[in-house]
Amino acid sequence: MKALIAASAALLLGGCISILPDAPPPPNVYTLRVGDVQPAGGAPKPLVVTVSAPAAQRLASGSDIVWRTGAEMAVMDRVAWDDSAPDLLQMMLAETIDRRGAFKGAARGGSGVRGDIEVRWDVLAFEVVEDGGLEAVFNATVRLVDSRSRAIVETKRFETRAPIASRSGKLAAAALEKAAREACLQIADWAAEKAPVPSPPPVLSDQPQAAVPSQPSAASTRR
Repeated sequence: MKALIAASAALLLGGCISILPDAPPPPNVYTLRVGDVQPAGGAPKPLVVTVSAPAAQRLASGSDIVWRTGAEMAVMDRVAWDDSAPDLLQMMLAETIDRRGAFKGAARGGSGVRGDIEVRWDVLAFEVVEDGGLEAVFNATVRLVDSRSRAIVETKRFETRAPIASRSGKLAAAALEKAAREACLQIADWAAEKAPVPSPPPVLSDQPQAAVPSQPSAASTRR
């Protein structure tokens, strides 16, 4: 009996029988690339811009690619960004503004760089929308904020779209990247137009001013 049990155990081990399910295939991972950004030309404004991480809805705040059909939202299976979508968008906008060259420089908020103007934004949509056809949609409300006074300089809503030919994770990621690129360029140019130029400091003359003769007071003239 013992020999039979031992033989059965050896047979099971030798055949590598497992009751565990097979691991699912890894997701296809994509990133957001800035691409080619042409310099704006002209002298840059003497300002440093910092770009905050955008606020986003919970479903779009991770690395999933969001798919919307009507009021229903889901995430694409086996497709993901290589970082959270807000972090990728923050990096894309900061680099786009910096490459555009309309400012002295641009950096991500939290990098330790002290800025003069801050870009704060709420990403309302960064998703694939299925409504008759397929398209990538980017929608955000953007605010320019004076870093010293914390006052809002300007606010504007931006929306860009890019068509998607078929239900493909690769095509969806590429269309979302295209919509984000276009929006970042629009935001960069708008920020360059609306950011106030600081007033130059007053020029102090090296020449001594001539003394102004004192005038007699009213009391002395009445004497």
